[in-house]
Amino acid sequence: MIVLFYMIIVVLTIILHTAVADYFSIWVGARPDAMLLTTVFLGLYRDRETGLIAGFSFGIFEDVLSGGLLGFNALLKGLIGHYTGGLKPSMTARFVMFQCAAVFFASIFNVLFSFLLLHIFVPAQFLPTTYWIDAIKTVGMNVALAPFIISLLRKMEEKVLPSETGTPYPERS
Repeated sequence: MIVLFYMIIVVLTIILHTAVADYFSIWVGARPDAMLLTTVFLGLYRDRETGLIAGFSFGIFEDVLSGGLLGFNALLKGLIGHYTGGLKPSMTARFVMFQCAAVFFASIFNVLFSFLLLHIFVPAQFLPTTYWIDAIKTVGMNVALAPFIISLLRKMEEKVLPSETGTPYPERS
């Protein structure tokens, strides 16, 4: 069952990242990062290893789709999944504000670390001045969509992976 759940998540994330995000680009001028949102969800509701593997896998797929440096997004998303997975023991992931804060800091990390890595590995490439404006829009959209996407994924998880003891996932043994 867990393999089915992960396959459903991967398909929905790819559809959201490639097809649905274009509609946001038309209206707002920037796209939400569905791969980052799913990575944060898996880090918060699973564990560090699942967040790391999911983030790395989504990042590799994003690198292949974008045609950029192979491993660039895989490193970023893997680190984000690993560190959001480490937040789980200290905080409960059910609070909407905590989810929004985790997505906010993950998005900021993604933007700043992308900028840093781009200047290290491709120093001759200059970013347009709209990079920071689009980055701020993307962070805002990620934070605004985080409660909806995370609650949708949680409900899917409860349907596909029903709890044996009748308790919600974070308290399962």
